[in-house]
Amino acid sequence: MIQAFIFLQTQSSSIEWHIERGILGTIVFSLIGIGMCVLGYKIADWLIPGHMSKQIAEEKNVAAAIVAAAMILGICIIIAAAITG
Repeated sequence: MIQAFIFLQTQSSSIEWHIERGILGTIVFSLIGIGMCVLGYKIADWLIPGHMSKQIAEEKNVAAAIVAAAMILGICIIIAAAITG
């Protein structure tokens, strides 16, 4: 009976350790992915003629917003594929 209790207690702490490690990994990779997405958008905005951020924020250009959204989704798909392997 005592051996079964010790076994269950050891398994419980091992599972908790794996869960904590998984949560930490998720947070780290999420922050890396978000940072890379922002960096990718800034690089693409710098390479494209004109200022896409200015077009969207100040001039309310819906077409530029749609292009920016598609570009961000594309960048995020590439980053997700790179992170997951």
